[in-house]
Amino acid sequence: MTIRVLLLTTDSKICGTERMILSLLRRLDRGRYTPCLVTLKGPGELVEEATRLGVDAVNLKMDEGLRRGWPRWRKTLYEFQPQVMHAFLHHANLLARFTRLLCRDVRVIAGLRTVYTAAGYGRLYGWLERLTHPLDTFFVVNSEAGWRSLTENMGLPDRKLVLIHNGLELFDEEPDPAQVRHAVRSEFGFFDRHLVVGIVAQLRPPKRHDLLLQAAMDLKERFPNLRLLVIGEGEMEAALKDQAKRGGLEDEVIFTGYRGDARRLLRGMDLFALPSEVEGEPVSILEAMAAGLPVVAARAGGIPEVVTHGGTGLLHEPGSREGLRNALTELLASPEKRHEMGAAGRKRIELYFTADIMARRFQELYEKCVMPE
Repeated sequence: MTIRVLLLTTDSKICGTERMILSLLRRLDRGRYTPCLVTLKGPGELVEEATRLGVDAVNLKMDEGLRRGWPRWRKTLYEFQPQVMHAFLHHANLLARFTRLLCRDVRVIAGLRTVYTAAGYGRLYGWLERLTHPLDTFFVVNSEAGWRSLTENMGLPDRKLVLIHNGLELFDEEPDPAQVRHAVRSEFGFFDRHLVVGIVAQLRPPKRHDLLLQAAMDLKERFPNLRLLVIGEGEMEAALKDQAKRGGLEDEVIFTGYRGDARRLLRGMDLFALPSEVEGEPVSILEAMAAGLPVVAARAGGIPEVVTHGGTGLLHEPGSREGLRNALTELLASPEKRHEMGAAGRKRIELYFTADIMARRFQELYEKCVMPE
């Protein structure tokens, strides 16, 4: 008799959280667990990718309206009869909890993939979480910083919280890194002489792309071969392109938009930067380290739990243009440091942040959910 686990997430587009879900689905013991994947809205490739893995998957298309989405949800619940509902992100948390009011036997695992702040999420989010979290069986966080934010700011009890770090798939038979690097750099017109700093993140204010552009303006004269590769889409795209133009960086910055092959594009970079001021445990940083890149990032949220300052990268104070500029300067000026920190980062991922470790922890949690009370 298998345990029926319904994984519920907000978006169908494959970004960091969705890559973690796919990694988990690939590793679930199908002799013990029967998974089903549900997304709230689309478009995106997540449902198709899950289907290729032999997992029943459905997009509720709630963005088309509740009148259409709710019947799909009821039909899925009736046909699948989940024992455990594993929700990722805020809106999925709320739907899972509301459903438990109707299906009392279902156990809910809620989750937050970043650090909660009232400024970042708003008072309504905090109020809804405080009101509904008693319906959770467990609440998963991916960083100690995320744990502290929930206990201190939202009053979640320690006994319900579970820390499970993000995990990456480390493919044994990756294509020749040198060939991939050449192909990526050729696509964007980068030559061997160029120093490519990359960022993979949604173009939203908390990610602080504007700070990275400011630092690039400061470094342009010292490093004339500096190039920025900005991967992602979002509400700040027009403003950031305008900032780059006004700063004389039109030839130095490439905005790629959303790319489903972001992990491959990392191979064309020399270092990875993420000056974000609000983070949990960024998948983009883990993927950069797995690709052997040194990381320059803000000392925010769960980032210091992943990036060791002076070991796998350099950390700066959040919002500090000078700190970011100095960290970038130190690594851009030293190929030896970039190589040493990149190798150390890859080793750290192999030891602590693999998909196998993550999947094992989640399976242990599913077992706890169905144990007799």
